[in-house]
Amino acid sequence: MAVDLQHCLKFATSVAKRVGVLVYSAYCTPREDSIVKDKSNSIDLVTNTDQESERQIFAALKAEFPDFEFLGEEAASEAGAYSLTDKPTWIVDPIDGTTNFVHRNPEIAISIGLSVAKEPVVGVIYNPVRDELFTACRGGGAFLNGAPIRVDTVAKDLGEGLATTNLGYGREPHHIKHTLGTLEAIMQRGVRGVRMGGSACTAIAGVACGRVNVYYESGPHAWDVCAGAVLVREAGGVVLDMSGRPLDLCSRAYIFASTPEIASQTGRCVVYPIPYYSLTPAPTHHEFS
Repeated sequence: MAVDLQHCLKFATSVAKRVGVLVYSAYCTPREDSIVKDKSNSIDLVTNTDQESERQIFAALKAEFPDFEFLGEEAASEAGAYSLTDKPTWIVDPIDGTTNFVHRNPEIAISIGLSVAKEPVVGVIYNPVRDELFTACRGGGAFLNGAPIRVDTVAKDLGEGLATTNLGYGREPHHIKHTLGTLEAIMQRGVRGVRMGGSACTAIAGVACGRVNVYYESGPHAWDVCAGAVLVREAGGVVLDMSGRPLDLCSRAYIFASTPEIASQTGRCVVYPIPYYSLTPAPTHHEFS
């Protein structure tokens, strides 16, 4: 199936902007007006706005692209499992940073990505609170509100750069050991600073536009990273599995970096085993040269 990536990008952008009005309107209401439910645990949340945002996004995409497949965070969470095929697939996070949204923290985003043959090819990340619209398609460059963006090339290693990650939802001992152990190793490498904003999508967009030099995390899903992978690649950056293997959208462990050197330095700090890693066989050590 031939896919017109520019048309897909233009349409996804219009949908993200339109649904952004809904999300921003809800964000501006009192916190107690949100209907909040637990998903996997009391830290993993969903709101009525997440669900309505996803419903509206998929209604628009399905009407325009009836032959494509669709993967969304809320529908997948209810189903309990998901997989990708080689068919063109819209991959959507209706509100990334739901906990931030619940607490009226502005670090949130709508993410609409498209994969073809399991490879990310179109990405739109929109923060309606800050009115920041990141867009990219394969071979077409990456943009923030229409202006071209590039990864930072000034920092040559972690000692000159900023890293970003998130704590995620896991509170089990092995998760804490991985998270804090990896952070400790990165700090020992002399990283200039580490930021935790609570949204994978905005963190990845930050790599693409040069605000930070690397984002790493285990636990996110395909809908957290598909759009961002296109952005970082088109902005000149590096996208990898956390172990150093090529990117697999379903691995649930990722590194997005401004340079191969910073990606390698970060990967060498990862503590094993990696929580949530979903591919078989799971790595027991890094594969960075």
